[in-house]
Parts: sequence; C-alpha cells; structure tokens
Amino acid sequence: MHSIKIILIAFLLSSPTVLKAQNSAGIGIASEIGLPSGNFSGLSGIGLGASVKADLPVAENFAITLNAGFMNFFGKRNPLFNVQDLTYIPAKAGLKYQLGESFYAEGQLGAALPLNKQQKTLFVWSPGIGNEFKLSGGNKIDLGIRYEGWTGKNDIISINKSNTKGFVGIRFAYVFGF
Repeated sequence: MHSIKIILIAFLLSSPTVLKAQNSAGIGIASEIGLPSGNFSGLSGIGLGASVKADLPVAENFAITLNAGFMNFFGKRNPLFNVQDLTYIPAKAGLKYQLGESFYAEGQLGAALPLNKQQKTLFVWSPGIGNEFKLSGGNKIDLGIRYEGWTGKNDIISINKSNTKGFVGIRFAYVFGF
C-alpha cells in the first residue's frame, strides 16, 4: 500500500511535464444506463446513474482517465421475493486511446463502493469504445458503450451464485474542453 502512495505522489508531481499531448484535457458530466447480463439480470432489470470523467492527455493519442459516479440497479420484485436495489459509487482509472479523430477505445480498473448495508467493495474492470462529437468552443458530446464487471464476494446469501455482477453500460456525456 505504501508503494502505491509513492507512485501516485510521483505521478501527481510529474504530471505537469507529462501532460504534453496535442489533444486537450476535458471533464465530462454524464448520465449512464446499465443493462445487466448473465446471472445479474436475475437480480436487476436496469441500472441508472451519473458520472464525472476527466481525460488527461499523456501522448498524442493516449489519455489517462479518472472516473467517479453513482449507479443504482433496481432490484427485481415478484410474488416470492424482493431483491433490494444495489447502489454503488464506482471509482475507476484507466487508459484511453484515440483510434481516429473522434473514435476511441478505453479500459478502466477500479472499485465499486457500496451504499447498501451488508455489501462489500467490489473490484471493477471495464473495456469500452466510444465516439466524441465536436461542438463549438472545444466542447464535445461523448457517447460510449462498455462491458463492466464488478467482482467480489458479498455477505448476503442470494440467488446470484456468481461473484461477478456484469452489465453493458451506455454513457452519454457533455465534455467541457480545456
């Protein structure tokens, strides 16, 4: 844990010299939809949320991404049982690669912090693609799609025997350019 702090401090101190890319930094505010897949679809029909993501360019076509948000998956209800809503704060960091002028691929890793009782923090992994549509003044509209997996063990014995909650995420963002 101590070495992670040292690496993070070194990155933050060197970031003014590292951030020399031709593309510009941006911060996006987004609405998100999560469509559960696999075993997770038995617990939830849909997830809704919001997020803030920063793109910090480090090379001509590469950027470091930092993403934090709020995601609520609505629990399914039927005559036999009710599944509680699952509410998390996902925090992720990753790399974004511009495949073309506006098309990109990215991968992120992080943690989903629970807001429900009896839930644990989950490991997050997320590959995705997207397209940015340029607006006037350096701002953009960003439409992205990804698969996201939340992996970890919960305290609650439930119908979901899998340790991964997987979903297809759709993100619609307004990006403020700098």
